[in-house]
Amino acid sequence: MEKYLKAIFDLNKLPTKFFFLLSAVSGFVLFIDEGFLNKKLFIDNLKDKYGWVLGIIFIISTGLVLVNFVIWIFKTIQRKILMTKWKKKFAERVKNFDRIEKSILREFILNGQKSIEMPIDNPSVSGLLDKNILVMNRQFGNTSIMTGFKTSLSINETVLEILELKDIDLSEQPTELEIRFAKDNRPEWTNRYY
Repeated sequence: MEKYLKAIFDLNKLPTKFFFLLSAVSGFVLFIDEGFLNKKLFIDNLKDKYGWVLGIIFIISTGLVLVNFVIWIFKTIQRKILMTKWKKKFAERVKNFDRIEKSILREFILNGQKSIEMPIDNPSVSGLLDKNILVMNRQFGNTSIMTGFKTSLSINETVLEILELKDIDLSEQPTELEIRFAKDNRPEWTNRYY
């Protein structure tokens, strides 16, 4: 009995495409004109001999396809809700940077790069990593390369969608005064590395 139960639950591992194909084929054979099956496909008496099997296959496979479709809809809605909450949380974080966090984020603009090596032992840098504002770059698969306590970091893609220059004390067209202010107020660790 346990073997049969396991076989039923293993059906759940098959892809939905397989059940959709079973549903389509069994439905086609069940609902198409008998004359078409005999004359065009050369399948005689298929409905008479195996109609009940095709009916069971059609009902089960169509049911599984519908269940998977409903689950997909719910997962899609749930993912969108979570993404909206996530973006809202990031929007709140972006509006509440302290002056040191702003200076760290300005480094990307001052250097004109999407990735910068930063010391992750710096409290403000590690704070931005903890808040998922900054992310470690993956050089080889899922691994990062570190040089001492420095590693290559980038701004999270979601944050980039939300982040505006005014959030880090710059205007859309930074003036010479703003650029001078940004250069004069760089993080203290930049003096060690640049």
